[in-house]
Amino acid sequence: MIGSFASAITYRIPRGQQFIKGRSFCDSCKKELMWYDNIPLFSFLFYHGVTRCCSKKISIRYPLIELTSAFGIVVLYLVFGFSFLLATYYILLILTMSIFIIDLEHQIIPDELTWFILILGLIANSQQLMTGLFAGFFLSSLLLALYLVTGGRGMGLGDVKLAIPIGLLLGFEKGLVWIMTTFIVGGIFATVLLLFKRVNLKTKIAFGPFMLIAFWMIVFFGQH
Repeated sequence: MIGSFASAITYRIPRGQQFIKGRSFCDSCKKELMWYDNIPLFSFLFYHGVTRCCSKKISIRYPLIELTSAFGIVVLYLVFGFSFLLATYYILLILTMSIFIIDLEHQIIPDELTWFILILGLIANSQQLMTGLFAGFFLSSLLLALYLVTGGRGMGLGDVKLAIPIGLLLGFEKGLVWIMTTFIVGGIFATVLLLFKRVNLKTKIAFGPFMLIAFWMIVFFGQH
């Protein structure tokens, strides 16, 4: 159900639509869906991947987001157990997954999602608030400098703003490792895409997904 909500966020926010309330509707014919059309994963399987109202193919993104959400809570439980950290990181997973998808599909990072992560970081890191904020603004300033030097071609301001809550959550030392990991991950992906001729040197690639992949790498592998 939470994964289904995340898929609604990733569809509605880039289109300027309300995502807190409002009934679900068909992407193709815009007809309002009934409750049995919208059961996470099961409706997709029951209708064989097509809509009941107009028989159009349902995007695979919806069941994939729902499965990722379910798989994510299992992995987080195995790492953190039943604790406050589990709830914190699961909310963070949904928010970062939504940003990942929106940036990948539309190359934008919605400010409201970045603000939600910042608020979560302020709550989770309240005991080391000043240190965390310093780390966040320092890392953000590094990306801002790159943004200014490249004239916005290297990344967008959404990436710059996202670095603040990430730095707040990770702290200074892990934050530095995170930003280096981000560029390494981005470089590897870009090289692979160039080798397979999926992009060229002028192709604009979203930077946010690399930031978030690197973030979760630090979260999981930086526990010990």
